[in-house]
Amino acid sequence: MPKNPAVPSFDHVRLATLDDLPRIATVAAAGFFWSPTFQFQRPYHAEFPEDTLLSYRSEYDAAIRDPATVVLVAEDDFREAECERVYDALRSTPMYNASLGPKRRVVVGISSLYLRPGSSYIGKFQGGCKVIRAVTLSSDRGADSTEADGIPGQPEVFTNLERDCCARANQVYSAATNPAKTKYLAGLMRLSTLAVHPAYWRRGHASRLLDWCTRLADLEDAPLGVSAAPMGARLAVKAGFEERELIRIEPSSMHPDALCGGVHIPGLVELWVAVRPQGSTEASDESAACSDSPATSS
Repeated sequence: MPKNPAVPSFDHVRLATLDDLPRIATVAAAGFFWSPTFQFQRPYHAEFPEDTLLSYRSEYDAAIRDPATVVLVAEDDFREAECERVYDALRSTPMYNASLGPKRRVVVGISSLYLRPGSSYIGKFQGGCKVIRAVTLSSDRGADSTEADGIPGQPEVFTNLERDCCARANQVYSAATNPAKTKYLAGLMRLSTLAVHPAYWRRGHASRLLDWCTRLADLEDAPLGVSAAPMGARLAVKAGFEERELIRIEPSSMHPDALCGGVHIPGLVELWVAVRPQGSTEASDESAACSDSPATSS
């Protein structure tokens, strides 16, 4: 592959920047809330919404800086009533409102993609890459872009106490899902996260984010892996992903001591592990929440 490989056009999506982090965190919390995995791993999200937001902010901060990761965002016109589509604790936290700012357009969808080891695209999607800057500055951001030329070297330090999480639930989840992830996804380009704010579902944002990722995989002639919750699995199937394993965790059948005290027990937690062979079908026009939370992806 050439030194500066071709990249997919940024049609209605763009590379995320560090300035996007406050809004990215709120979109992630609002979107992933509807996943049973979120309910299982973050049973205290209602008591500690700030910890949830700081967790996502920290994870995406690291991802944006990582040369082997691509973080994309989709934008839409701000809807005044969007807060009605998020859970009460998130809506009431000052961090949610502070993330909106004065802009007419806001980030409404996010995705992150792990590049495969040895990929010629490693390091090509950070702010300092001239080729990528030239492409993104001609996309939806237009002349109002304030993106910096480079990514600062040191990530921001976030005081995340993880009080929204249940450590035992995370251990159970990892033990159940890691073997399949290792077996089927190790060494692959991998869609790590995909989420859309509920107020902007069914407007094609998830499809466009996923489509960009599949087009990048096709340019590299590479399969693309994913581990997705049920909502995301439906979208992934239409994009050509093929099931490798369906993992089911039944918290209701666990001994009470297996989880943290007072944890809400969802009926069933599922994780769909799949691979999209090179050159499969295009993404559909459905918007949903896809893949694991960043805190549990590997």
